[in-house]
Formats: sequence, C-alpha cells, structure tokens
Amino acid sequence: MDHDSISRQAVTDGTRHAVWSEMLDAARMTRYAERMESRYRTLHAAVRFGLLLSATGSVATILDALPGRWQVIPSLAITVLVTWDFMSDYGTKIAVLNSAKRECQDLETEWRQLWLDVDSAVCTDSDVRMRNKELSRRLGRATIPMDVQVKVSEKINVASTADAYRVTEDRYATR
Repeated sequence: MDHDSISRQAVTDGTRHAVWSEMLDAARMTRYAERMESRYRTLHAAVRFGLLLSATGSVATILDALPGRWQVIPSLAITVLVTWDFMSDYGTKIAVLNSAKRECQDLETEWRQLWLDVDSAVCTDSDVRMRNKELSRRLGRATIPMDVQVKVSEKINVASTADAYRVTEDRYATR
C-alpha cells in the first residue's frame, strides 16, 4: 500500500460520513439564519414604514378626508401595526439570527478544514471524531437561541438545505 492509502484508512467511512453530515448541517444553518434574518429585516422595515407613515401628517389628512364611519379603519390599521411591531419583537429575532449566522459561518469554515484534514496523514479517526464532536456541540450551542426565538419556516429550511447540499457537494465532492 502507498502512503495515501494508509492515511485514508486512518479515518473510517463512518467518521467521514459524520463529518460530511455535520458540515452540511452547519452550511444549512448558516444559510437558514441568513435567509430568516433577511426575511425579518424586510418585515421589520415594512412595519416601521407603516408606523412612520402613520406618524406623519399625511395620515391625518387622509383621515379628515374620509367620512366619519370610515375613519375607524385607518385607526384600526395603525393599532394593528403598533401591536404587531410590539408583539413580533423583530429586533431580538434579527439580533439572534445574526449572531447564529456568524457563529455558523465560523463553524462551517472549521468543518471545511476538518473535511480536508480527514485525508491528512496526521489525523487519526479519534482525532477527527473528537474535533467533529466539539464542532457539533458548538453548533448546537450557537443555534439554541435561534430555536427558542424564531418560528421555524419549513419553506426556508428546505431551500437552505438544498442550497447547502448543492454548494457543499460542488465544492467538496465526496471522495
């Protein structure tokens, strides 16, 4: 056997699969947090824009132009916007998603390095498993606030998973 065959045998297929799966999960979580953050920023901006409009004199002008019984509709809309803004707490969600995204990006980079190290002569199966376990623990810790603060979007999750798999496989085709 040549040197490359010996080093490749040092890491088992099970360990290789575990690293690949975790690397994909980190890539998925990075993309998911990024898309959800963008979604909440857009919603937050829309609500705030509605509140800004209601705070200007233009709404008062519109209300004065409406017949008496129709004036209640814009007033209710403003009340809904204020309540929605307060209850949605977009600022917290955006901050949590931003933090998770940054941590997941860092972990994704570390997993990519681990994936490259899988075939190095200096890494043993136990070394790779230990590093993979530590990265997995950190990924769980990084995403807990996101899991608590943000409602899951299945549509964005599916899209993020597909994107992460496509990009990761294109970049690091299984060996």
